[in-house]
Amino acid sequence: MGNQIGKGTNRMAIAAMSNVTHIEKRELASLQNKFKEIASRAGNPAIINRTEFTECLSIVGINPNDSDILDKLFTMYDKTGDDQILWRDYIVGIAPLISGSHIDKIDFALRLYDLDGSSYLKGVEIINVLSQMNRVASYFGDPVMTEEQVVSVVSDIVDMAGGSAEALATSLHY
Repeated sequence: MGNQIGKGTNRMAIAAMSNVTHIEKRELASLQNKFKEIASRAGNPAIINRTEFTECLSIVGINPNDSDILDKLFTMYDKTGDDQILWRDYIVGIAPLISGSHIDKIDFALRLYDLDGSSYLKGVEIINVLSQMNRVASYFGDPVMTEEQVVSVVSDIVDMAGGSAEALATSLHY
């Protein structure tokens, strides 16, 4: 499923893609709002289909070249082939396509996932955000972490902050 860390590659294709695409934070935030709005009116607030997805890209005014890349990523996220995706996973997965530092991109992805704006997410939600970003990095051929490594990193951070393994189920300030 993607490259593993340490295979010897030094290129970071997803970082290069953020310099090629024209996707900005405000566009991703607008896209998220449209996904949320359309998914809510369509019946399942967690899912959007390809037609709704394309409609959202058009409404937000995503550049046609960027739309092509985002459409390919939609296909990757469509695990069952039924032209439906979990839009929250998708939107945080593509957050690294914005310009900025790695820290900016992670922070932005966490903020996108935090729908109520509380600056608190459960440890398992943070793991999901990082896993989704990892998934998109893998798509572009970048070295990635295994799911176990992602869980381990988040668990280590929780431990360093004085928490415990059970803290992954409780809300953490990011």
